[in-house]
Amino acid sequence: MEDKTIPLNNFEHLKKLCGNTLPQLEVALDRAERWMMQSASLLNGASFFTSNRLSVAIALQHLSMEHHQGIHVLVSQGVVGPALALLRPQFETYVRGAWFHNCATEAQVEAFLKGGDPPGIGRLIDDLEKIEGFSCGTLGKLKKSAYRNFCDFTHGGAIQVKARHSRDEVISNYHPEQVIGILEASTALSLHAAVAIATAAEDAVLANQLFVKYEETCGRVG
Repeated sequence: MEDKTIPLNNFEHLKKLCGNTLPQLEVALDRAERWMMQSASLLNGASFFTSNRLSVAIALQHLSMEHHQGIHVLVSQGVVGPALALLRPQFETYVRGAWFHNCATEAQVEAFLKGGDPPGIGRLIDDLEKIEGFSCGTLGKLKKSAYRNFCDFTHGGAIQVKARHSRDEVISNYHPEQVIGILEASTALSLHAAVAIATAAEDAVLANQLFVKYEETCGRVG
């Protein structure tokens, strides 16, 4: 059995992996950073009617946006594995926030604030897709197509393990296209969390401003 070295991850290593795709990664990082600054500026000062339901919903969407910030920081430092691990909590906190705003009973809100757990992610999505604004089925399709990978990323599954082994080293070797795609998906999800905050605040103008600014910065919403 041959010995393997275990070098530290860094952005220089990620740049080498990217090769000709490095400009695309730098563009994705730049767009994500500009969107974070613009969305924060737009949301700063937004107000909403104080209730337990809205406080929970908005706090969860705020956390979802913060996960996106964490993903951006980690990728910019070349620390890709932990960045991928944040995708599941980013997605789940968005779904939870939307569910508490639109679907939860008052008893479920109170139980959550006392330390109880909401229903599982599948039930949350099923409930959401019964109401206007979510009935297109996008959340269910995303869960079906990507949630298993999200869990793998978060819990140290085979994808995370296989991305760390080469012939002579144990080091992150994620495909550059995967890193770029994850960063772009995280940025898009942060838009929906931001719009959910505006919606909870009953501010349609703010919601539209967020969409416009996102499209100016990152392109059309998929």
